[in-house]
Amino acid sequence: MPSPHSTVVASPSMAASLPESAPTMNDSAPTAVSDLPLMTDGEHESAFEGVAVPSQMGRTKKLGKLGSFVQTVGFAFAIVALQMTQGILLARLLGPEGRGQYATTVLYVQMLLYVGLFGGLEVICRYAAEGKTDILRLRRAAMWLGITTGAITTVLVIACNAFALPEEKRFLMPLGWLCAISMIGQHVMLIMTAVDRGAGKFVAYNVLRFVAAAAFPTLLLIAAIVTDVTLQLACVLFVASSVISMIACLYGIKRPLTGPSEPPVRRLLSESRPYGIAMLATDLFERLDLLLVMWLIPLVTQGFYAAMVPVVYPLTVIPNTLGIFLFNAGADNSKSLTTRDVHRILGGSIAIQTLSTVAFMLLVGPLVNLVYGAEFGPAVRFALWLAPVSAIKGILQGLDSYVKGRGRPLAPIRCRIVASIVMVIVVAVLLESQGAVAIAIAALVGQVICLIWLSAIVYSDVSQSKNSSG
Repeated sequence: MPSPHSTVVASPSMAASLPESAPTMNDSAPTAVSDLPLMTDGEHESAFEGVAVPSQMGRTKKLGKLGSFVQTVGFAFAIVALQMTQGILLARLLGPEGRGQYATTVLYVQMLLYVGLFGGLEVICRYAAEGKTDILRLRRAAMWLGITTGAITTVLVIACNAFALPEEKRFLMPLGWLCAISMIGQHVMLIMTAVDRGAGKFVAYNVLRFVAAAAFPTLLLIAAIVTDVTLQLACVLFVASSVISMIACLYGIKRPLTGPSEPPVRRLLSESRPYGIAMLATDLFERLDLLLVMWLIPLVTQGFYAAMVPVVYPLTVIPNTLGIFLFNAGADNSKSLTTRDVHRILGGSIAIQTLSTVAFMLLVGPLVNLVYGAEFGPAVRFALWLAPVSAIKGILQGLDSYVKGRGRPLAPIRCRIVASIVMVIVVAVLLESQGAVAIAIAALVGQVICLIWLSAIVYSDVSQSKNSSG
């Protein structure tokens, strides 16, 4: 296996940002989260490598890879539908202020979820893609890695809630500590599903992600039927859903706790360091707007903002899912994308995202009032700004996964740092005149900066490939 520290010059993680829910996977993720009949364990190439080397693939193989991509997109939309349902339930059950309180209790869980993986997800994915390690031993290693990183991150979340909450929101600290317990279950799920993702077992990968995403909204719905859902109960169900997702990943594994595992956790943590540093910069940038909202905005307005975050998630699905395959394409040293392929992928993604965003902005106002209720009417203004933010974010996740697959996880860090600084400056300038909308505007400016910068990084990498044809 090539060292994660190496820079491979030749040829996006469902790192999708995770909502306030059980994980689905940046994919990312967040959300957090089976053998594909048309894709065997040994096939680790990208679903789009046929574009670069059509002579090496038959029609059946290309259709199989296209089928795996379409299937994964379908599951991603289903997961987003679950997340939107969850968002609607939370908004309806808790109201604007309660929704803001819930957003505060899970904020540091969200911010540190992928950061706390320390890059373990990508390293496990690369091991699985290589196919040189026994898959059962690798699953156990992934489990132990998830338990380790989850325990460490739980402590970090507890510390953040103890020392980094605004004074007027410190009464929510105990619930923040409760939500921190979910970290172990979420980390085990995320890292263990990376085994299936890297090995090309997209049916298993998609099903486990779906189960993880369905756990919390299902528990919420059941609770709403039998009792009144309070903020405290919502937090308990949030933790319970993480346990369910972890158990789902362990199902069917013989001797998960006592069987042999490989590679050792210490080695995985060492190899994952550059990916962890990259994720630190990426996820803090992606969550910076939520952090600013918590510190600068009252609870009711925070509730409006937080309620619109899952509403715009559908705009990330297609380019985000493409990133799953681009990671594998980047990790495969035998082939590489060409400049022409990047033109097609990036151009097509921008075109699709533009059309989807325009349609979304035309429909979101009536839909929010219909589904969330008239009391969430003021939240529509946030959705209008967050829609293009989400659309660009999906493209960035795709490009970022390709760069990570190339073994260059540290390459995009500088652009995330610069974009974060610009966001803070924009908020400082506009907050007094624009209010909370200034934070959404700043998020859009930051995403545009990263899109331009990261596109340049990808083109530079591809242009140096021997197979690049311009």
